[in-house]
Amino acid sequence: MVVVVDDVVEPEIKFTTGRIAGFDFGLKTFLTCSDGSSIESPQFLKQSLNAIKKASRQHSKKLKGSANRERARKNLVRKHEDISNARRDWFWKLAHDLTSGFDVLCFETLNLKGMQRLWGRKISDLAFGEFLQILEWIAKNKGKQVIFIDQWYPSSKTCSSCGHVLEKLDLSVRQWRCPSCQSVNGRDENAAKNICAVGASTVGLDDVRRQGAAIVV
Repeated sequence: MVVVVDDVVEPEIKFTTGRIAGFDFGLKTFLTCSDGSSIESPQFLKQSLNAIKKASRQHSKKLKGSANRERARKNLVRKHEDISNARRDWFWKLAHDLTSGFDVLCFETLNLKGMQRLWGRKISDLAFGEFLQILEWIAKNKGKQVIFIDQWYPSSKTCSSCGHVLEKLDLSVRQWRCPSCQSVNGRDENAAKNICAVGASTVGLDDVRRQGAAIVV
């Protein structure tokens, strides 16, 4: 028996904006873009935490097996569903905005389990993984491309101006001066610029400027 396998054709990128960008996720700022812009997270769970706690207390006070306890349980479930729906709606709108502004969007591969261990509920509220799933779906349907670079690439410790790599960089340090070229790097924007450069190289757009937004084709 002979099996014939056609070559896999990579999806063609629709160059409608001529722009590529790198993005760095953060705890305080949801996304920092390589063009210097940033996107704050509404932190839906944090905003609704008092209402969730109140609904949870009301549920726990009701007699087990009673109709009142069941009503309280359903009320608590609705509170969580409202948060999830509001977050998802925001993700869809943000993903459409980003794919309208850029043809190629570059991200680091996230170690979500490790982040969850470090920051717990905050990572659940930010829901990076859910956002990326929505973004990839929208990008595919609009002919845009989402690129993921290696999670171990030292994007924060590499100077986006000269390429110098620090031996270590504490998580508390938000800005640092390169000992090689003396440029001052904001941690998140610097990481986003490096992610953009590596992502551009991954898809063969090596002539994209290091700090780059423009695609030269």
